[in-house]
Amino acid sequence: MSSSINFKNILVVGVGLIGGSIIRALKESSFSGGVYGIDSDKKAVTSAYDLGFIRNKDTNIPKDLDDLLVIFSVPVLSIQEAVSQINIMINTKNVIYTDTLSVKSSILNTLKALDKTVLKRFVLSHPIAGSEQSGFKASSATLFKEKLSIICPHEDNSEQDVSKIEDFWKALGSYTKKLSANDHDELFGKTSHMPHVIAYALMDSLYQDLGEKTFLYSGGSLEDYTRIASSDPIMWKDIMVSNDKSILSSIESFKRSLDELSELIGTNNATGLIEFFSTVKNARDKSISGKED
Repeated sequence: MSSSINFKNILVVGVGLIGGSIIRALKESSFSGGVYGIDSDKKAVTSAYDLGFIRNKDTNIPKDLDDLLVIFSVPVLSIQEAVSQINIMINTKNVIYTDTLSVKSSILNTLKALDKTVLKRFVLSHPIAGSEQSGFKASSATLFKEKLSIICPHEDNSEQDVSKIEDFWKALGSYTKKLSANDHDELFGKTSHMPHVIAYALMDSLYQDLGEKTFLYSGGSLEDYTRIASSDPIMWKDIMVSNDKSILSSIESFKRSLDELSELIGTNNATGLIEFFSTVKNARDKSISGKED
């Protein structure tokens, strides 16, 4: 791990898949400071403590933690309550905040309604890593290795705080890129949130038509394609509600492509189908090749 973690203490709020993976990765890193974790699921906290990942065995943490990083890994719509509760528990004089959440503009608007000091010290971030599984039991110390972490600085952030958050994710094995909150939500509404919409909708239509026979005669490709439809419903409800404009725009764009394909199939337009498939194949191949370069 090439970068160093420039904090003495780290508090992870939400010890599920992502938060749990952070504390596991910290255990395997060179970080020698204090690691703490809290969660509404007391069993997750107990498990993390018993495994030696965190110093607290319950929700009580020292109030005077110095040089503290607080990482919020909670459902998007829970961020305001989580920040308010944490600030009662800690000394806020020497703290930097970040998050792991999939929507940024709504969080930024929420922070603007809170204390100005919190807004200034809150550097938005989003590790592009995860699984359809959820909970601490699904967490992994290697989840962030060679994965992209997006940093979304805003006008009230200092360059020093932003650099500290970049270094933190690099120390866990990630590489980082910066986006504005709006650009983040527009991009991930199309490339992450929309695929989940499609997976959920596909599973819904298949199950209505086939019921328990949906996977009985299917190959592995259907299971692979619909894997993300097994993701946490609460988390994805919050994401859909919080990034609705980008997602709805993506749905309309998808409908147009689906309508075009439906027309080609309905008219037995073999030439048109080949052109459609070839264009899409070439676009995907070129895009993937560019990513690998």
